Amino acid sequence: MNRRHENQPRPNDAELQLEETEALIWDLLDERLDDAGFARLSQSLEANATVRSRYMECVQLHVDLHEHFGRQALDAKQQAGGTAVLPNLLSDVSGLPGFPTVIQ
Repeated sequence: MNRRHENQPRPNDAELQLEETEALIWDLLDERLDDAGFARLSQSLEANATVRSRYMECVQLHVDLHEHFGRQALDAKQQAGGTAVLPNLLSDVSGLPGFPTVIQ
């Protein structure tokens, strides 16, 4: 038997609920949340201010990570001699009705 775990306190019901809810939040942000999980998450968000606070923290971390690693990927592409994405996309529609003419 592993004695290291014997001395650690067991999480209480609130801590277990928060852990489960956090897993549901990350599943939502990773677009892997099923309908039953969505219903449980919605109910927890409505009923518990701590869960709402943790939801905001997770969403902010998710946004920060996307922003950070998206910027790194763009910088790496530019350093590797990649071309800018937006002008290439716009040149495909340049001159079509409703789209500006792109001058490169």
